[in-house]
Amino acid sequence: MGGGISVILLDVAGVAAGTFLGCAMKKHITPALNESIMLALSVISAAVGVQLLGKGVHMSAAVLALLIGGVIGHVLGIDRRLAGLSECLPKTGGAETAQTLLVAFTLYCVSTTGIIGALSLGFEGDATVLTTKAIMDCAASVFFAVGSGPILAVIGALLFIILLAMYALSGVLMPVLTPEMIGDFSACGGLIQLLNALRIAKLKNPPVADFIPALVLVFFISMFWTKYM
Repeated sequence: MGGGISVILLDVAGVAAGTFLGCAMKKHITPALNESIMLALSVISAAVGVQLLGKGVHMSAAVLALLIGGVIGHVLGIDRRLAGLSECLPKTGGAETAQTLLVAFTLYCVSTTGIIGALSLGFEGDATVLTTKAIMDCAASVFFAVGSGPILAVIGALLFIILLAMYALSGVLMPVLTPEMIGDFSACGGLIQLLNALRIAKLKNPPVADFIPALVLVFFISMFWTKYM
């Protein structure tokens, strides 16, 4: 288990290091450079989403989970509640900071890349996905820190808790999940990744966090789909 925790800590350290560099180099990061990197990250997010879509077994199950999960998330106001973080932030630039933190939270913590990476680490000992995610998160943190400041590092603590929980639960989930359920989970996560890509690129502002319930629902819908459809 120690080796697994080391990989998780690598991702958390990447967020912290990127935040430090972003704050230190803030004066040298121009809006044009920031925009270019954000577009590049949106493309990467979209590419990961497309890759995850390819793992789906029952795409209908993933789509249904996304739609139902989105409705549940909207009723619960998940995205709105997370956006309410601006009330806890300094008035100067508070709204921009909250938006940056929300995008960073969904990219780091809600990203199925991290969840699947943590599960793969627990199931097979394969650290490839999480290592790749650590590199992406470090690069993203440099530019996110320009808009949020050092408070971005707080997300690293949430990231550690989420990844560690997924890694620890992998032993419990292994005998329960089927290949079809894992594949449909990946496809549902891929759809969310595509929504997040739109938000990173600022082409649209979809309530990405509202779709978090879909990541749970997809397991049950996939199981039903496999048995009865």
